[in-house]
Amino acid sequence: MNQDKGSLFLIPCPVADKKISSLSREALDVLHGITHFIVERAKTARHFIKDAGHPVPLPELFIHEITDDNRANEAFLHSLLSGINIGVISEAGCPCIADPGSVLVLWAHKHGIRVVPLVGPSSILLALMASGMNGQNFAFNGYLSNKKPELSAQLKQLENKVNKSNQTQIWMETPYRNQFMIETCMLVLNNTTLLCIACDINCDTEDIQTQTVGEWKKTKTDHYHKRLCIYLMG
Repeated sequence: MNQDKGSLFLIPCPVADKKISSLSREALDVLHGITHFIVERAKTARHFIKDAGHPVPLPELFIHEITDDNRANEAFLHSLLSGINIGVISEAGCPCIADPGSVLVLWAHKHGIRVVPLVGPSSILLALMASGMNGQNFAFNGYLSNKKPELSAQLKQLENKVNKSNQTQIWMETPYRNQFMIETCMLVLNNTTLLCIACDINCDTEDIQTQTVGEWKKTKTDHYHKRLCIYLMG
């Protein structure tokens, strides 16, 4: 790779609001040394950069919000070709994992740019670690359908994969639909299927529980309403 070119740094941010202590020293040092950022959401990124103690005032930083217009994204990335380092920041956790950014990384590879992933928290991996489910064979499915018939079919398909190959199935849901998700799981999944609900990961209110569906049917779940949850089936 051309040493005159900049590097694209994938900079993690906390999954719990303002929990800067969850980041590595290396990630913070890199963040403090960069003035150009391409981010999922500019407002959130500015708050994070400020909380992380960036030595340069926010108005003097160059922050581009990822857009559907790839030409605008690539125009910003062209600074890499002239030796400027750029940091990628997602809304929470690690860039490009359940977040946009992969097209930026692919562009960098196509142009001989060094891509540097930095260590940081991922709610998906933290949930898997704490679930007690198979961590050697797993799949992340993003968001499932918000329509009951389609969701029911998707959950049964995931359950079949679990039963066939012991592959842990992971997905997420928007906070205001947690009860809809849980109720549908209780309705369509077998009583012996394991379900983990990982709530408020890395927060003081963190609540991670793995039980069979049969046990969940006896458990009060209304406290999950409007809280961030990752779901795992095994």
